[in-house]
Amino acid sequence: MNRPSWDEYFMEIAHLVKKRATCLRRQVGAVIVKDKNILATGYNGAPAGVEHCLERGCLREQLGIPSGERH
Repeated sequence: MNRPSWDEYFMEIAHLVKKRATCLRRQVGAVIVKDKNILATGYNGAPAGVEHCLERGCLREQLGIPSGERH
Protein backbone atom coordinates (compact mmCIF):
# COMPACT_ATOMS: atom_id res chain seq x y z
CA MET A 1 0.00 0.00 0.00
CA ASN A 2 1.33 3.44 -0.96
CA ARG A 3 0.87 6.31 1.42
CA PRO A 4 -0.84 9.33 -0.14
CA SER A 5 1.03 12.61 -0.38
CA TRP A 6 -0.08 15.29 2.08
CA ASP A 7 -1.98 17.08 -0.70
CA GLU A 8 -3.79 13.87 -1.65
CA TYR A 9 -4.57 13.17 2.01
CA PHE A 10 -6.12 16.59 2.63
CA MET A 11 -8.02 16.52 -0.69
CA GLU A 12 -9.60 13.20 0.28
CA ILE A 13 -10.73 14.77 3.55
CA ALA A 14 -12.25 17.69 1.60
CA HIS A 15 -14.13 15.19 -0.59
CA LEU A 16 -15.51 13.55 2.56
CA VAL A 17 -16.44 16.90 4.15
CA LYS A 18 -18.43 17.95 1.06
CA LYS A 19 -20.86 15.10 1.74
CA ARG A 20 -22.24 17.25 4.60
CA ALA A 21 -23.27 20.02 2.15
CA THR A 22 -26.98 20.80 2.00
CA CYS A 23 -27.01 22.37 -1.49
CA LEU A 24 -28.68 20.28 -4.19
CA ARG A 25 -26.78 21.98 -7.04
CA ARG A 26 -23.20 21.74 -5.86
CA GLN A 27 -21.42 20.24 -2.88
CA VAL A 28 -18.20 21.92 -1.77
CA GLY A 29 -15.89 20.82 1.03
CA ALA A 30 -12.95 22.78 2.37
CA VAL A 31 -10.01 22.00 4.63
CA ILE A 32 -7.78 24.72 6.08
CA VAL A 33 -4.31 23.36 6.81
CA LYS A 34 -1.21 24.89 8.36
CA ASP A 35 2.03 22.97 8.80
CA LYS A 36 0.24 19.71 7.94
CA ASN A 37 -2.32 20.23 10.71
CA ILE A 38 -6.02 20.68 10.00
CA LEU A 39 -7.22 23.98 11.46
CA ALA A 40 -10.81 23.83 10.20
CA THR A 41 -13.18 22.14 7.79
CA GLY A 42 -16.34 23.45 6.20
CA TYR A 43 -18.99 22.91 3.56
CA ASN A 44 -21.60 24.95 1.73
CA GLY A 45 -25.28 25.20 2.50
CA ALA A 46 -27.96 27.30 4.10
CA PRO A 47 -27.16 29.30 7.26
CA ALA A 48 -27.83 27.64 10.62
CA GLY A 49 -31.51 27.69 11.52
CA VAL A 50 -32.72 28.10 7.92
CA GLU A 51 -34.41 25.22 6.09
CA HIS A 52 -32.00 23.91 3.51
CA CYS A 53 -32.44 22.58 -0.02
CA LEU A 54 -32.62 18.98 1.09
CA GLU A 55 -35.75 19.82 3.12
CA ARG A 56 -37.59 22.34 0.92
CA GLY A 57 -36.01 22.16 -2.51
CA CYS A 58 -33.68 24.68 -4.10
CA LEU A 59 -35.04 28.23 -3.89
CA ARG A 60 -32.53 29.46 -6.49
CA GLU A 61 -33.70 26.79 -8.91
CA GLN A 62 -37.37 27.61 -8.23
CA LEU A 63 -36.63 31.28 -9.01
CA GLY A 64 -34.74 30.37 -12.20
CA ILE A 65 -31.42 31.84 -11.00
CA PRO A 66 -28.52 30.32 -12.99
CA SER A 67 -25.68 28.76 -11.05
CA GLY A 68 -22.90 31.25 -10.27
CA GLU A 69 -25.12 34.35 -10.46
CA ARG A 70 -26.66 36.75 -7.92
CA HIS A 71 -25.05 35.59 -4.71
